[in-house]
Amino acid sequence: MSIDMSRIKTLFLASGIGLLLLLTAGCGSKDSAELVGQRAVERWDLLAGKHAVKAYDYLSPGYRSTHTLEQYVAFIATARMQWKSAKVDSVQCESDICTAKLTVVAILPGAVIQRPSDMEYPAPVVEKWVRSDGQWFFLPDSKIDAKNVVDQAASPAAPASTLAPEPAKDAAPPAAAGADPKDGHKQ
Repeated sequence: MSIDMSRIKTLFLASGIGLLLLLTAGCGSKDSAELVGQRAVERWDLLAGKHAVKAYDYLSPGYRSTHTLEQYVAFIATARMQWKSAKVDSVQCESDICTAKLTVVAILPGAVIQRPSDMEYPAPVVEKWVRSDGQWFFLPDSKIDAKNVVDQAASPAAPASTLAPEPAKDAAPPAAAGADPKDGHKQ
């Protein structure tokens, strides 16, 4: 009987470990999305609180290896707007890369947008986050044009949904009308 009890205990233990492994594997991407969402909001809260030095720690190691803390703080200091808050709309993760979609509320100074008072402006923001050594880091897009944000917000009919980043200057042009998709030449 003790042999049977030993096997039963082993079976229960193995079943428990298997169930634990299944639960852990199933929660992996959800945990990543939650972590990225949390870190994204933390970073924006630091920027809103004018803590660029602390926000620098959220940048990817590769970005920090090519941009010093002093350069980053100087870049943030030149912003013509003040950030107020951020809210995560969604986070999609694949392996070690996540895309976070947020709504960031900025305060645009009246003097910048040629209005008598400051204006709050909710803007959609899409961020890339990468995992390095088990930690999630923001991967900045060096082609962000803050002037474009201010110019669009200053226009009288600029709802937040129309705010979109400018296409990258080195992006491929759209396909020409009538082009043959096999060779790219006009027919």
